This record gives sequence, structure tokens and C-alpha cells, in this order.
Amino acid sequence: MRTIIFLFLSVFLIACGSNVQRNETGLEHEQKVVIIADVLVGNSISVAAINNHIINGQDLTPYATGIAGAADAADENRQILVIKLDKGSHRLSIKSPTGTVLYTKDIYLADGQVRTIRL
Repeated sequence: MRTIIFLFLSVFLIACGSNVQRNETGLEHEQKVVIIADVLVGNSISVAAINNHIINGQDLTPYATGIAGAADAADENRQILVIKLDKGSHRLSIKSPTGTVLYTKDIYLADGQVRTIRL
């Protein structure tokens, strides 16, 4: 009988002294602005912490097919720029190399929202 009580107390004390583990899983909500245009390379963009950044080929995102492989033929040969932003209001401005304003607007991004702008 003593051995059973001793084993029970040993297991109980070991269980109480062991490390507590916690795991959290969830979705990461990212706010994005997707800009699609015939020509983006060479233009400058200003939004949030980005100030008059000249867009180059490395900034662009390659075209990918949409849901279930459905392609959008109108966007297939266009240039796509994806910018991750914080949620809230942002002023987006795109200028040509000559300084002409191509697009300017105040936009609001909610949690997890993706805003697509076609030029």
C-alpha cells in the first residue's frame, strides 16, 4: 500500500513541477495595396514611410494566376507592385519621372484589407 501511495505522490509532484507549454495559432492579417499599371518602373511612389521611392524592376511582383488558376488576361502583361502597410489612413501618391502626378488619394485600410489600384 505504501508503494502505491509513494508512486501516486511522486507522479503528482512531478506533474505539478513540470514546464507549462502554451501554443497559439492564428492568421496574420496584413494590409496591402496592389498597384497594377502598364508601366510602373521609373515612376516614384510616396506612401507611409516610403517617400519618393523610384520603382525599379526588383520592386515588382510577378504575375500569378488567381483563384483556381483563373487568369486575368488584362493584368497578365502589366506591372504589379504590392506594398504592405499598417491599418489606418494613408496618402498614396504616384508620379511619373517628369514629375506629373499620375495618382493621388487618401486611402483607408481596415484589418486584413487588400486595396487594388489600376492605373
